[in-house]
Amino acid sequence: MIFFFLVAAMLAGSFFLQEFIPFFAWAYYARFLLVHTAFYCAAVSVPFPVMLLFALVCGFIWDARYHVPVQAINEAGVSSGQVELPFGFTIFIFGLLGAFIQGVRPLFRRGRWELPVFLIGFATALSILIEYLVISFHRGGLDFPYELWWKILVTGLFSTAASPFLLLLLSKLAQMVGYKIQLTGITRKYTFET
Repeated sequence: MIFFFLVAAMLAGSFFLQEFIPFFAWAYYARFLLVHTAFYCAAVSVPFPVMLLFALVCGFIWDARYHVPVQAINEAGVSSGQVELPFGFTIFIFGLLGAFIQGVRPLFRRGRWELPVFLIGFATALSILIEYLVISFHRGGLDFPYELWWKILVTGLFSTAASPFLLLLLSKLAQMVGYKIQLTGITRKYTFET
């Protein structure tokens, strides 16, 4: 139980630190999404119901902080009343991709970090792409400029580079409070001899 409070404190700290992370002009204003990276790292280390709770809370706070309702205005200057991304859409993205990350949780619990680290960066990049696709759908056309792909790639690489440090932090916190993330002594039930 203490571990879950520590993970919640880490996620709260990531929201605080996200405010101080600048955009990178050389990467078409890509940004390191610390909150997304911290959430996906937490998703691989906690059980599914706790991940869903964290998705709800993190998605709500992210939308409360960064949700900008952009409304279409017609020629007469009247607002159409439709927003491009509804409030709470980040909750859906966090829940969906967090469930995807939960699929590699058994690997992480066995001490294999390669695929979880890659998938954390992939999930961060995919969340940006999903948001862009929804916005493009609302605008009525798909356009994939070079700058968009560069921004998605750099954001995913930032998350991939930072995720081992966050996973190490989570492992040390779990070890400190006695929470069992990693399974020890896993043996195969059946062996095959040739």
